[in-house]
Amino acid sequence: MSNDLNRIPGPSPQFLLGNALDFANTPSHIRLYEYSLAYGDIMLFWLFTQPSILINDPALIEQVLVIDRDRYYKNAPRKAAEPVMGDSLFLSNGQDWEFKRRNHPFSAPQIDTYFEQILPTIQTTTNRYLQALQPSSTPKSVELFGELVKLSFEIFCLTVLGAEMDSSYFDAFSLLMEEMNNRGGQAFLPYPLSLNPQFWVARQRWNSFIEEQIKERQQRSPQQGIDLLSFVIQDTKLSTKQLREELSTAYTAGTRNVAEAVAAVLFLCAKNPQVMQTLLSEITLFLRESGSDFSLAQINQFNYLDLVVKEALRLYPAVPFFIREVLPKQSPMLGGYTLPEKTQIFVSSWSFHRNPKYWQNPHEFMPERFINPPPAFHYFPFGAGPRQCIGMAFTLTCTKVMVVNILSQYSVELEPNTTFETQYFSGTIMPRDGLKIKLSRQLL
Repeated sequence: MSNDLNRIPGPSPQFLLGNALDFANTPSHIRLYEYSLAYGDIMLFWLFTQPSILINDPALIEQVLVIDRDRYYKNAPRKAAEPVMGDSLFLSNGQDWEFKRRNHPFSAPQIDTYFEQILPTIQTTTNRYLQALQPSSTPKSVELFGELVKLSFEIFCLTVLGAEMDSSYFDAFSLLMEEMNNRGGQAFLPYPLSLNPQFWVARQRWNSFIEEQIKERQQRSPQQGIDLLSFVIQDTKLSTKQLREELSTAYTAGTRNVAEAVAAVLFLCAKNPQVMQTLLSEITLFLRESGSDFSLAQINQFNYLDLVVKEALRLYPAVPFFIREVLPKQSPMLGGYTLPEKTQIFVSSWSFHRNPKYWQNPHEFMPERFINPPPAFHYFPFGAGPRQCIGMAFTLTCTKVMVVNILSQYSVELEPNTTFETQYFSGTIMPRDGLKIKLSRQLL
């Protein structure tokens, strides 16, 4: 069957390079957004000799992620991620994916009980970290994004593994993330080679530590910890290797996402004083009525906080795009065009969330726009369909609790000329220049 690639609008490719040079000095999510404005609901670009489609229409997004999902699979970013994530749920397909999704720790029965258990740990860890960072009412200049990454890592250590890790483990984890990011820009680099010889030492140390925690929990009596590993260890159907890969991937796919979400909320609120005041009023009233010992149900009933977080993730989704690939021997019809096998499909939350065709005043921070839920497949900061991020509830719980604890005790003021210009790093976005603020202790 012939394909219709030559009929799909898009920029003219160069011989062998395709449109790869378009991405050389521009972050991928920014270039995809520019493509979406220039070429509409479906467009074609070439990454060297591989055809790639960007879709910007909710019906097409639903078709790829839900209706015809069995005709596509998740291949990218396998070359970049597999040396770090292994064969975890994140990179799995078919029956292997179904098994791992069904038996993933975050799919455990009564998982809300786990979330309830970890709320005090998220609170106390956040409070302890910030108290050490800034104990004074005198404003202190802080690069907050980097601190939020370290704080998120500490929270994950206690709530996922139930173990404290010293700074050397954070350094090893950071090296794994850097390796994954570097591989994302070096598709020619075959596994298992690495440009950094220290990567293998860090990877072995990281994996060994998690496996040691698993074996130690297997020898404990049930329910002797509030962490995720203790919560699932007695009933898991995953092998030790599979469980280790899923717990490790929770870090690599989650810690920076939480840090980015909290940073985006704080930046946008600091830029919009009226939103900040409304949110602070809600937090003050809530804490006055419930105290600091609040439940999961109560944190999820924070109406304005929920609107603020949703709007922050509309403008700054931590994962700015998702990739699918046409399965071998398949030639699906998409948007009136027949696609050949191995065509990549890009679904960009960054692009779609800023599309003026679907969002009024898309660049303005307007939490109230979420009072009425958006139509299906218009909002997907965690993906959509059956492969929606399995850690979404965990990420949102951490983000909301951290925001409440920070804003109830600290004043956050942006340093002059602070922006939230983003760069792409290891599958996520981050503020290119960090988040420079003046932080001062100030109880509500």
